[in-house]
Amino acid sequence: MTHIAQHENMGIFAWFGIPLPFRERMKLIRESGFTSTSIWWEERDPVRRRLRHLAPALVREAGLHLDNIHVPYRGVNDLWSEEISLRDAAVQQHLEWITACAYHEVPKLVMHVVQGNGPVSQNPWQAGLESFGILLLHAEKAGVLLALENTRCPEYLDFLFNQFDSSALGLCYDISHDWLHSPEPFRLLRDWSHRLLVTHLSDTDGILDRHWIPGTGCIPFEQIPVVLKDTTFTGIHMLEVTAANRALSASDFLAAAWQHRMYALGET
Repeated sequence: MTHIAQHENMGIFAWFGIPLPFRERMKLIRESGFTSTSIWWEERDPVRRRLRHLAPALVREAGLHLDNIHVPYRGVNDLWSEEISLRDAAVQQHLEWITACAYHEVPKLVMHVVQGNGPVSQNPWQAGLESFGILLLHAEKAGVLLALENTRCPEYLDFLFNQFDSSALGLCYDISHDWLHSPEPFRLLRDWSHRLLVTHLSDTDGILDRHWIPGTGCIPFEQIPVVLKDTTFTGIHMLEVTAANRALSASDFLAAAWQHRMYALGET
């Protein structure tokens, strides 16, 4: 049995596609066997933005570990902008999220590095270096780990990991994003597995980011242990899955996700 399969802690993202009150969702997640979750840090809706600060306590009340918060990614390209006003606003927004993460004693903040096909700046590299330098310094002081998620344009992740050697900066590896958008799937994980902080595990049909339960799509999850066999990662593996069939009960969907959890780790 490989190192990755020996790890018992398995989590599932708080939003799994079936509308239920937040407290009830947390209760069902725990009853299904999962020990951890992660939450979306709502920003756009004013009511949800106000209520989001209640979520960490509700997660813990249910007996779950809150591994990370995932912050919004709209406007993240502004972190690479040559327009100082745009860049400053994006930096300030992320600084506030890092502070919130520390306040709620959540160890990791997951963020996207780019949105869509990346920034339109002619020379984004210096701007990005300055932006992420500021964010990383604040994260280090706050005791928060920044987990950068792979989406499109993996060259931006490579750039940041090559520029910053801080232990507070690492990878959130999303296997579906990698399978959909990378010319060489698993290359990013292979190169940066020593900086792995968070995993997002779901399956896809190879066309869209479906967030299916692992084993129901086309991703060869059996290759994960091979790629990670030498890693020192001991974190929590997070299923980022949603129910395609909204008529399915939450309990039944969570039971199916729990049943397939080991497949996500390369165990059939």
